Amino acid sequence: MSGTNWPTLRGPVGVALKRVAQDAGLTTVLEARLMEIAAGLTYGEIARRHGISINTVKTQARILLESLGACCRHEVGGAVKAAQQRAEAGATPEDLYRFLRLRLE
Repeated sequence: MSGTNWPTLRGPVGVALKRVAQDAGLTTVLEARLMEIAAGLTYGEIARRHGISINTVKTQARILLESLGACCRHEVGGAVKAAQQRAEAGATPEDLYRFLRLRLE
């Protein structure tokens, strides 16, 4: 699957979300899952991407959402979408970090 073009979360929103993940104490694996969920990948896509069970991805998602204080992956997606709109309107990386931290913790 090395040729598959997977969505990624880049730029100031990605940097801000990574900082939120680190503040929450997420492991590198859980941080990667957060970024994949935030980029819009489904649990099935993530499982196929890494050759793991969808149940493993669901467990990882549950742990990371609990660590962040988010109720569901859609809450993460909504926060990221709102942060992207703020970035387009000229928000600084620090503003995006604070915004995401408030929305997800």
